[in-house]
Amino acid sequence: MKISVDFNTINQDTLSVQAFAIGTLNALIPQMTSSSFELISIGDMLTFPSARLANAAVKEESSLPNPDIVLDVDGNFFDDNFPTVTLLADADEEVFFKQPWWKFDKDRQSEYFWMVAAAKAIFVPSRRVSDALVVSMPAAFHELTRKKTHVVGHGPNPNPILPADVVTRRITKEVYGKEHSYFYAPSSGHASDNLERLFAAYDVFRARCKEPVRLLVGLPEYELKHRRAVRKARKRAKFSQDIVLLPEQSDHEYRKVFSSARAIVYPSLSTSFPLPVLDAWTAEIPVLYTDNDILQGAGALVQGTDEQSIAEGMVSLVTTPFLASGLVENGKRRLQAFSWEAVAERVAGVLREVGGSG
Repeated sequence: MKISVDFNTINQDTLSVQAFAIGTLNALIPQMTSSSFELISIGDMLTFPSARLANAAVKEESSLPNPDIVLDVDGNFFDDNFPTVTLLADADEEVFFKQPWWKFDKDRQSEYFWMVAAAKAIFVPSRRVSDALVVSMPAAFHELTRKKTHVVGHGPNPNPILPADVVTRRITKEVYGKEHSYFYAPSSGHASDNLERLFAAYDVFRARCKEPVRLLVGLPEYELKHRRAVRKARKRAKFSQDIVLLPEQSDHEYRKVFSSARAIVYPSLSTSFPLPVLDAWTAEIPVLYTDNDILQGAGALVQGTDEQSIAEGMVSLVTTPFLASGLVENGKRRLQAFSWEAVAERVAGVLREVGGSG
């Protein structure tokens, strides 16, 4: 079975798309040595380990060959001449970035309508993406979308964040916490980061908790309008002096700040797979998040749309030490459920069905 992948689209896409596509394909490629798969690549393959590629049945082409299946990334490929399966990392374009005038267009279809219509199968990393995709479609297509969508899971960060040593923790606390411990809130630069609610929840937390735990926020290059909204929300906060918006950091500095945090607070509403949650588990830090399908008891579960719920989670992480330590232990165990090899096995099984290969 010949499978074509356009690596140019992967290399140019968002980090969540790259993580899902690269992790899946890196694990899938080794299976091709002992199966009927042949991967035909288009474009730059530098993001893939050469050792694995050398042992796999891989051919490079400059344009679309004549494959049995096109493995599409993020719904970018439409051609009725080729059977297509799609890797969809998130549904944020549909959930968060609708234009105001769309609601006046009664004939407007979901951003993903033609992808769903054309694809033989759609691979997503979590139930949250699957549910968002179904809801985005017209009611008549809900059942078809469910049948085509396969939740295949996600793997860990290939370069995991490890626990900080005592000295690193102490120095980082002095520099960034001003002698106090701190929460760290990773962000992606999108409205789905939910930072306005987090800042409001932090005010509630500080009013209820005597310990002045600071809030550090990783602030990448936001879209200008949203960056202004985040800064205004911080300015409105009663404890704004202890909310620190960090500029984009080097990977080394980011890892120090992340692994030295009192807890990771990630009340994200994004449908993207929450890699910061897995990073918290490998760094052995308690984490706050919004999706129980992911946490399963390995983090403080909160409702992302409820400021009081977020605040309650923050309070519990600080005032109940045995809870925080228990969540860390649960995180170590929960991490074992996330494997790129398992993702690749699920994807390969569906590819065989779609391609008619046993």
